[in-house]
Amino acid sequence: MMVNQEHNGSGDNIAGNKYEYIVRNIQSRDLISVIDDVMHDISYRELVKAREKLDVLNNISSLEHDVSLLLKSLNLKLDLVKGSIPSSKSDLIRLLQYTNLSTEVWEVVVSILIDYESRTSESIARERYLDSNSEGHYIKEVFFERLASQEELLDYYNSSKVYNLSEQEITGIIRGAIRVEDYELSFRLSQLLNKHFESSNSRALLLLTESCILIERNQQIQYISFSKQEKSNVDRLIVNLLADSVNNNTDRQIATLTNLLNVTCFMDSRLFDMGKVYVNEIRKMAPATADLLEQIDTRLVIPKNNFKLLSNSLDLEQFALLDFALEHDYVKIRDVQKWIDQGGVISTGDEYINSFFDLYLTALVCSIDNKNEIQELEVKSQNFFEKDLNRFKQINPAGILKMCERFIKLNLPLSVVTYLSPFISDDAWVSPTFECYLNALYLSEKFDMFLSKIKHLQPEDKTQLIYIREAEICERMGENEQSINLTRSAIDLYPNNPYPWHLLLHTSRKDGATVDALKEIVFEIPEAILSNFHESNIALVNEIATHVDVCLAERVLVDWFVQNPSKVAKPFTQIHTNTLIKRSDDHSNPYIPMKCGDGVKYSDGFETFTRILVRDVDASHPSLLDIDSPLGQILENMRQGESSRGYTLLERLPPYVAAFRLAVELRSKSNDGTDAFRQFSLPSNEEDFIPYFESIIRHYDSQDKERDAILHGPTVPLVFRGKFTFPSDPVRGALNNLTALASAKNLALFNDGEENPDKVIIDVYTAVYISLMGFSSAFVNLESSIVVSQYTKDVLESWIENILREDYLSIGVTDKGIYRVTSKDIREYSSELIRGLQTLLEHVTVEAMKPVDTPELLVKIRDMVDESIYSTFQLSVANNIPLLCVDHLMCELIYRSGFPVSNMYSYIMKVLHSLTLSERKKSIQISLTSGTPVPILYHDIMELSISTDKSDAYLVFKFMEKYGEVINATGSPLEYLTAIVRNATVLAYIDKTILAGGRAHNPQYDGYAEHIFYYCCRSAMLSLEGDTSEKRLALLIENLISTTRLARKYLDLISLLTSEFALGHFLDFDACNEALVACRVDRQAKDQENGEVI
Repeated sequence: MMVNQEHNGSGDNIAGNKYEYIVRNIQSRDLISVIDDVMHDISYRELVKAREKLDVLNNISSLEHDVSLLLKSLNLKLDLVKGSIPSSKSDLIRLLQYTNLSTEVWEVVVSILIDYESRTSESIARERYLDSNSEGHYIKEVFFERLASQEELLDYYNSSKVYNLSEQEITGIIRGAIRVEDYELSFRLSQLLNKHFESSNSRALLLLTESCILIERNQQIQYISFSKQEKSNVDRLIVNLLADSVNNNTDRQIATLTNLLNVTCFMDSRLFDMGKVYVNEIRKMAPATADLLEQIDTRLVIPKNNFKLLSNSLDLEQFALLDFALEHDYVKIRDVQKWIDQGGVISTGDEYINSFFDLYLTALVCSIDNKNEIQELEVKSQNFFEKDLNRFKQINPAGILKMCERFIKLNLPLSVVTYLSPFISDDAWVSPTFECYLNALYLSEKFDMFLSKIKHLQPEDKTQLIYIREAEICERMGENEQSINLTRSAIDLYPNNPYPWHLLLHTSRKDGATVDALKEIVFEIPEAILSNFHESNIALVNEIATHVDVCLAERVLVDWFVQNPSKVAKPFTQIHTNTLIKRSDDHSNPYIPMKCGDGVKYSDGFETFTRILVRDVDASHPSLLDIDSPLGQILENMRQGESSRGYTLLERLPPYVAAFRLAVELRSKSNDGTDAFRQFSLPSNEEDFIPYFESIIRHYDSQDKERDAILHGPTVPLVFRGKFTFPSDPVRGALNNLTALASAKNLALFNDGEENPDKVIIDVYTAVYISLMGFSSAFVNLESSIVVSQYTKDVLESWIENILREDYLSIGVTDKGIYRVTSKDIREYSSELIRGLQTLLEHVTVEAMKPVDTPELLVKIRDMVDESIYSTFQLSVANNIPLLCVDHLMCELIYRSGFPVSNMYSYIMKVLHSLTLSERKKSIQISLTSGTPVPILYHDIMELSISTDKSDAYLVFKFMEKYGEVINATGSPLEYLTAIVRNATVLAYIDKTILAGGRAHNPQYDGYAEHIFYYCCRSAMLSLEGDTSEKRLALLIENLISTTRLARKYLDLISLLTSEFALGHFLDFDACNEALVACRVDRQAKDQENGEVI
């Protein structure tokens, strides 16, 4: 054999046009090295190399016939591997008939013939293999790859010495194991191949077999449900695949690429980009995968403002267009909602999928502000979930994730937890779905579950969101130091996010950091956050203004304001007014704004203008003027009163004053009815000030009354009413609703639950109730210790601090006109309430919440109660502390849900029995005049009835008025009523003023004996025995007369009062007299009978 070698360029000369074999006068047995070389390339699936070599050999002329047949055989082998089956095997048969073939050549030819026959007639191929009795590597390789059963593969592998297996044998077994879908065996052999015969072939087979195992193990599991370890394996395979595709022939990796695309649900962008490049190759192997790849890659092109819903029924493709249009605002939500209301449906041919798309679309168009729609959506989502869990798990996770993200925005985190739980394993990897799930757990207050789901994560696995949510949970549990460390870790990942900075300031303050320490944190905040306005930065600046440095916050706000006056006007004015108490008396600010300059009022001789000078911002707003503009340069250097170039500067204002004035004006003008803020101009005449204020207050007060009428129903819990009437002031909400008759009339004290727990937890409303009724000192001396949430303690302390300010002022309006409440009024009329709250605060204990999952019941009502109330209920459940609450409806709800509740009635009774009557009088008075619930002891009313104090008589009157109908509860209503009437009328008789007539006839009489008498008579008609009202009334009057030492004028008084009562109640006088006589006869008979017995 002669070799004429040509070489051009760098490298070797064994491929393509870099070599040329010239073979003259040789036989097939002389081509063993060439055969091995080509067969090696084919085995390694380096088919391009093999083709180049064969093409060179095919172009050689004057070859021996057997050599020509051999080349045809090798060409046939290459075609077979490429998937093409030649029409005939005659050349292979003729070649085998040559008697001078070497054993090596014969083995190669037989192996090719077996490969061919395995594709046309498997039985002939197997028979040929058995007849060959060959131990040759090529024959064994093709047998294992194309014919061997799973049992034969295992038997051969198990019976062989691993170190004796050739590369071809191992390769054949691997491919055969893949063919029979024994991926565990193929993977095990691939590891062996890569260990002993490492090459591009071994790496490619190892990647392929491991990807096959991933497919097999996770056929029923979505990619988002993979464990962290499984996800790590996938990432490793992707990295290896990408590396091999760079260094080797990528065609070899198509099967692996296809597997990984399916495993990852096309969610990995690296694989997706690679798949787009090789989509045609993928199509040859997996058409469905290629179709899906192209479908995902298709860019939906919809002309803006030109998407229309032309049909009441959309197929899958049309729905995809609608979804895209909604996402990019090419169609208005109200138009889609109208389409749905008019019967629009999604029709895919699968009712279950139709239902999912219907739910998905409903969620997308649901209004965040429409509570009824949200509630209906929640029910609808639960019904769909319960339809078919197996089908649910097969839905595209991307669609479920998008819908769940919408659920989060609609404040339906419990629905998100329900929908994503089936996809999340205990050791899940941090996918977008897992992050959404964790976020939903946090928002659902499922803290214990949240912590259990992230315990397997290493620090490097956690995203900023996970760090933040974990930090917030630690803060809620009182683990402030741990929370601070976690927040710092979140900041390290992405320092330009304002929220972790806000959380860091809040938690550090809660942990006891000084103002100076907090300022150091503020100065760590990247300039990118504070220099440019974004709505997400507002809460951070509010925290700085409220608790750190109001001047610095305002410097930031004025610079934001000139960047975007319309958007910043509201937060600027809101933060400014909320922090007025934090400001120094001179209202000076040491910080100089960077972008906001002075406000200028100037005239050009024709008109007057008011603008703010600004720098380095877009000054297109008509109220702004660029300081570098020609006019800006003129005004910048002028003093107030000066004129220059035709302009006169009329007024120059400091930046802060000018910005605030403009912000107030813009906010008021842009009010669309949803903002409580409004600017009013005072009348020119000072005498009109008060009527003007009164009209303003009455306007808004009337709107409140319309709302309150709905809230005062008997089934609306007290804490719900308080939240909606005074959403930002729970103490005021408690006071108002506990003392307003319309609200308090439906209240009662919960009379069930634990009566003697070691400790109880109270909320703001209960604390206000106890203090209002004068029970605080006695309450703190009971055996149970008192627990409050930190939020409750902060609210009460803040309210006391605010209301005791010397400059405190609130104004309101009644039917009599406008009124005001000052600090002096507070000290005079509310001092007992304040002292009561202070007493409670001195004796309460704040407990940190344990990490438990908050019950769904509480999560669902969170928006309906104040945060202080919610934190109390949550702490009660988390730490298993019985709730002591004045709201009996909430107690009933929580008690029936199986959570600990204390007996409010029992506690108040203990307090009452520990007090004197004079101490109990306050609660009696409030209860009878305002309706605030409290047990009133019958013997207290009896004692009050013998008091000469008119206020006590008034309480007796109010008691009989309110509870006269249920006087049977005394056990002896006749004797009780008689005693009350006797005491009241005898005292009035002694006073003598009533002898000239009651209130109706005698202006000088201002007592309450008359009313007490009337209401006791009314009670007698309702509660005593007798078949007519006249007889029941007579029973009371006869008992009064017969048990009282009578004076003539006293008897006349009773006769007068009885007659007026009978007349006012349309009673029959004759029947009354007859009944009275009958009662007297009955008594005399009984007295006589008793005398005979004696």
